[in-house]
Amino acid sequence: MKRVTLSIAAVSLAAFTMTGVLSCNKKDNAPAQAASQPAAEAPKPAAQEAPAAEASNNALIDRVIDGIFLNANDLEQGVISTTVLDEASGFTLNATEEKVMEVKKCDARTVGSDLFTQAISTKGSGKVDYRNISFPAKAGDSIIVYVTSSSKTDSRPLHVVNVASGEEIGTVDMMPDNGKDVTVEEVKVAEDGTYCVYATSGTGYIYQIKVGK
Repeated sequence: MKRVTLSIAAVSLAAFTMTGVLSCNKKDNAPAQAASQPAAEAPKPAAQEAPAAEASNNALIDRVIDGIFLNANDLEQGVISTTVLDEASGFTLNATEEKVMEVKKCDARTVGSDLFTQAISTKGSGKVDYRNISFPAKAGDSIIVYVTSSSKTDSRPLHVVNVASGEEIGTVDMMPDNGKDVTVEEVKVAEDGTYCVYATSGTGYIYQIKVGK
């Protein structure tokens, strides 16, 4: 499987870092130790990890496929206002100056062996002409998407479309973004071609796309 690394030259955004500090205070009612005895070292707080996410289809998580994939973690953060192509894999992020997309930091979430800290935001509804991610696929391939709606309360559709014919071959219901869970769904390909995914009814967050058998 080929790994995608795209460099977005449109507008780079500075990465934000957050440092969490844990503190604990204990009230100790026991008598003070003798001066000759050294004080016990305070225990170190346990390391914080991103909580494991629930996925809509656990059978797809960590499925090994022979093909290509796009992971939002591999992209530079920033606004995308033009077409960005990775020639090695064939994934293309399609945006325009009027219909931008964005690679942005997200709430950390673990899905199987994947830890996502970034997402590709569609920044609104798309279509075959803009605000989509396109890629090649062959008959019998699976298109597996890791996505959520940007809304905290409303699910939104993600459309999987044959670019040449405009035929929709599947629709994924993206769950609302609760800061942890992820929709993981599969759409099967019937014929060779170029396909794309885009959201309607608002913005979708795309964490990963796998294509292959």
